[in-house]
Formats: sequence, C-alpha cells, structure tokens
Amino acid sequence: MRRRQSSNPYTSSRRSSTNNSSNAANPKLPAASIWLPILGHHLGIRNRKHHELLLLAIIASILALWFLTPFSDYCASCILWTVPVITDVELGRQSIMSLESKYPRVQDRWGVQKIGMELVKAGRNARYNDNNNNHFFGSIFDNIDDYEWDFGVVHAPNLVNAFALPGGIIRVTDSLLQHLYLSNGEIAALLGHEMGHVLHRHSQRRVIKQRFISTLWEAFVYEDNDGYEESFGEAVAEGLWKSASYLGDLGFSRRDEYQADAAAWDLLSATYLDNKYVLRRYHPNSVKKLLTKLWDFQGRDASATAGWESTHPGTKERIDALKEKWSKLDSRQKRRFV
Repeated sequence: MRRRQSSNPYTSSRRSSTNNSSNAANPKLPAASIWLPILGHHLGIRNRKHHELLLLAIIASILALWFLTPFSDYCASCILWTVPVITDVELGRQSIMSLESKYPRVQDRWGVQKIGMELVKAGRNARYNDNNNNHFFGSIFDNIDDYEWDFGVVHAPNLVNAFALPGGIIRVTDSLLQHLYLSNGEIAALLGHEMGHVLHRHSQRRVIKQRFISTLWEAFVYEDNDGYEESFGEAVAEGLWKSASYLGDLGFSRRDEYQADAAAWDLLSATYLDNKYVLRRYHPNSVKKLLTKLWDFQGRDASATAGWESTHPGTKERIDALKEKWSKLDSRQKRRFV
C-alpha cells in the first residue's frame, strides 16, 4: 500500500529540502513559496491558487495602508523626528541655489520681506503667550527661532506660485504678485501658509515618503570616513541633501495644505495679541480671501495657476474649510479681531 504523504507544510518543506537540496539553495526560489504554505496552513488554505490570491491580498492591503491612510505620514514623521532641525538650514541653503538658478531673485517692491519678518515676530509672541493659562497656539512655533527666515521675490514669467524651502527660505513669484493684486493682509496669509510648510517640515517628509526604503537603508549603512560617527538622524539628513536640487518643485498633499492653512491662520491671529512688538494686525480671514483670489484667477487663467494647483492642491475645499472655521468661532472670539 502506498503511504499517504503528510499535508503538514512544515514537514513537507523539510522533506522537499532534504530530497532536493539544489532547489532549496536556489536563490531564485521566491520567499513566498516558503511562508505562504505555512500561513495558508494556519488559515486552512491548501490550494496553491488560493495561496497566490492570498499573496495578492496581502500586497494590496499593504499598498492600501501606505497610500490611502495616514500610516505613511506617520512612518515618515517618525524618521524625520530623529533629524535635528538645525540641519534644515543647510538643506535650505543648498535648495535655494538650484531654485534661484531657474528663477532669479528680483527687487521686492511689495514688502514681502518686511511682512514676513512681522509674522516671525508674531510667531515668537504666540510661543510665549498664555491665553487664560491655556496655550492656544500649541507647539508649532516652539522652534521658530531655529530657522534663518528669509523672504523674497523671484522672477518667473507666467508662474503664479510660492516656494517654501527648509530652514526658513520663502520665495514668491513676481507673476503671482502682479496678477493677483494682493493686499498686505493677503500677502501675510500667503507667507504664513508657506511658513507653515517650513515649520511642519513638509518637504523633507515628502522626500522620505517617496524614498522610504532607500532612506532607511542609506541611513543604516551610511559611512563617509570623516572620523565622526553620525547619528541615525544626521545620516538621514545627509541623504536628504541629495534631494536639495528639486525640493522647490515638490508638491504637497491635501493634509499638508490644511496644516499650512492652519499655521497661517494662527500666525495672523497672533498679530492681535498684546505684545512688546509694534506689529500691524492681519485678520485671519485674509487666508480665505487669498485662496478665493487664487481660485477666481484659476478660472480666468488656468495655465498660469497650474504650478500653484500642482504644488498646493485642493484650493476650493480649503476655502470651504476656512469658512467653516470662522463660522464656528463664538462672538467673543470674533470680537478679538475687530
């Protein structure tokens, strides 16, 4: 009588390994052929075709988790948390050379630098302000003095856009300022939004998300033979420097945009605080007015605003979110901005 073979994948794997060692040593043998039968055995799946469907389901689940949930942002943020903020300044210095080689800096006739530095002062004031013993603005402005803030205008024909580079370098295209006829409050809203991208370190997080596996690997095996042993975060930072040339062209996610809008709202609100600085006051509703102008202009000249929409998506939805944010304030909160 012929002896019945065991259906246990553990013993069958060992038997096949013993009987055919050349197959077991074959580097082309997929790892899935080893662990899928084991997983399938535990799940009660013995059909090979079902094993393949199980593999596809696992891959699809991983991809969905990465691209359709905040999980990838969380992973990238965990890695970015190890990177010292001070390294952002050097990354920004490298990035601006590439950006201004394409879009040269021009005279600032709109007061962009002055308004930007007023917002930096407002952020400093918000950091120390205590609203009835509750920190209203949170911790976003805690590191505002670690950056070398520099605001300016660049020449970019037919490009309505603004750029936020690591370390505090912010540039606005002259086309945006010429076409939209922004008030000082709307310029403040624009700069506050870009400052939000800097403070949340959105550009660096986008690079880490796009190159997640290679970033991890390069950081673990990094060696530059300089006699100094870099930390994991410092190794990640040096890897980010390779991306400096195209950081200005990176687009942001809708989640990034909502965070940057919130930062702009808080910065403009902070200009209404009692403070030792002599600041002009910029109403937080200027953020909504800015986006409304961009949305209206996009309807008239989509080609000019294509750059803005590609790097700053979801303009219409963000306008609606800001309207809702204002409507949720009670009368006492609204009176602060009169």
